[in-house]
Amino acid sequence: MSDQFNLPQDLGEGLVLRWATPDDTKALAEFNVRIHSDNPEKPETWLAHWTEDLMRGDHPTTTASDFTVVVDENAGGKIVSSMNLISQTWLYDGIPFGVGRPELVGTDANYRRRGLVREQFTAVHAKSAARGELVQAITGIPWYYRMFGYGMALDLGGGRDFLWDRPGNDKPVEEEPYRLRPAAEADWPLLQTLYEAHNRGSLLSRARDEASWRYELTIPHPDSMYSRSFYVVETAASSPQPAAYVEYKQFGKSYYVRELGVAPGHSWRAVGLFLMRYLKKQAEALKEKEDKQLRGVFFGLSQGHPVYEALGSQLEEQRRPYAWYIRVPDLPAFLHHIAPALEKRLAESVLSGHSGTTRVNLYQQQFTLVFANGQLKEVGTYQPKVVEDGDIHFPGSTILQLIFGHASLDALNTVHPDCFTRDTEAAVLFKILFPKRPSWVVPMG
Repeated sequence: MSDQFNLPQDLGEGLVLRWATPDDTKALAEFNVRIHSDNPEKPETWLAHWTEDLMRGDHPTTTASDFTVVVDENAGGKIVSSMNLISQTWLYDGIPFGVGRPELVGTDANYRRRGLVREQFTAVHAKSAARGELVQAITGIPWYYRMFGYGMALDLGGGRDFLWDRPGNDKPVEEEPYRLRPAAEADWPLLQTLYEAHNRGSLLSRARDEASWRYELTIPHPDSMYSRSFYVVETAASSPQPAAYVEYKQFGKSYYVRELGVAPGHSWRAVGLFLMRYLKKQAEALKEKEDKQLRGVFFGLSQGHPVYEALGSQLEEQRRPYAWYIRVPDLPAFLHHIAPALEKRLAESVLSGHSGTTRVNLYQQQFTLVFANGQLKEVGTYQPKVVEDGDIHFPGSTILQLIFGHASLDALNTVHPDCFTRDTEAAVLFKILFPKRPSWVVPMG
């Protein structure tokens, strides 16, 4: 079939690469637990639940047929390698674009170094492209995914701690201004509004629609890391009004806040401190029930989230984030797509109304940005006469760090001497088009 992207494929030595089917669910869930658990003595069963959630057929974008499997026909058809694709929509400064998220990439130790992952990426990338997805994004181990065209270019994780035993962090109040209740499926329009507050200041975010909200509110297995526990914060008045939402779980010795949005007209600081007191009471009840001691709350919201400003010095120092791997197979197409954001930045800058052509040299690829009266008219091409021919230069995938706000132009030049500009106007232009800005993307799992 034309939509099978050349699968199934005979890889030789009895190995066959194909798309998975629902009949593979049990075997694939067991495979993922075995391959991805850090300690075989303590299997991470949430991986099985995540696999089952993705394959069952009620996920908004992903089914069993979005998994690739390599099976060994000489060993009874056992699964020896696999990955999957989770399609979603992200926003770049409010501009939606399709993202394909490959995940659960793993190979049995006895079958590694045979190119099995590379063959699967070829199929998954083709499927993602066929869906019109301009970007692929993956979380994973250091360095490895650079081999498949990815570069680390977006904050992943990181955050700040609120410790209850820190002096000044345990001030009581006479009467709580808010109360908390679990969110219901019918709350999704309210949650969507508050989610927009959560994303305030974030360069990139994930778009959510009704289907994704209903899925995340009701369907994932509660033991999966990708299940969500949403709560609505309401005023404590007799006629309560929504003030905020929070999504958190207990991990290790802390409560882990993964989302937090406060409604306009309410204080981020007041809501934040209420949550700290509420969760401390929850922790005290947990200690009495299970003799489990928690130390505080971790805001796993990367860098720059509004709650950090609201709670100020009551939070511990920033825990540095890891990074998403990002792949943009057609960079000119992506730049065309986000042109409205670039033009807006330009219009509000010292180069308002700019006209001119900037030659961008990625060493293995070159293109031009052609502006006329502040509008991006063309992302063209040019043929360099020598390797360093161009107005601005980016080695490898470093330009992705700039485009996705992960690093400034000056920071890139400090780390990579071959990331440089020959033209003052190009340097001024790129600092305007691509300022350093934080992001805290809530991925769809």
